[in-house]
Amino acid sequence: MVAVATIGIFLAVQLAIPISRYGEVGRAQRFGWQMFSIGEQAPRFVVETNAGEREIDLGDYMARVRGDIDIVGLMPAHLCEVVPGAVRVTWQDGVHRC
Repeated sequence: MVAVATIGIFLAVQLAIPISRYGEVGRAQRFGWQMFSIGEQAPRFVVETNAGEREIDLGDYMARVRGDIDIVGLMPAHLCEVVPGAVRVTWQDGVHRC
């Protein structure tokens, strides 16, 4: 009986901690279900070159877009480096000049 109670308590803790963190917004939380708890829509990046504008498919650069990675802080500078002739990168909330 003690073994069954111990296993039951162990399993309850394994579920209770992640469920208590479920739905939190922001940075990835310790002991949280990060694959479910952070659901952000990836920004839509548009690179302007001398030849015109081109919308970027993030799937070409990332295997999976995660909410705990600062895409806006990292991606514009990277796109300036890898897209030939890039002049400016824009997204919903900002502009990055190359």
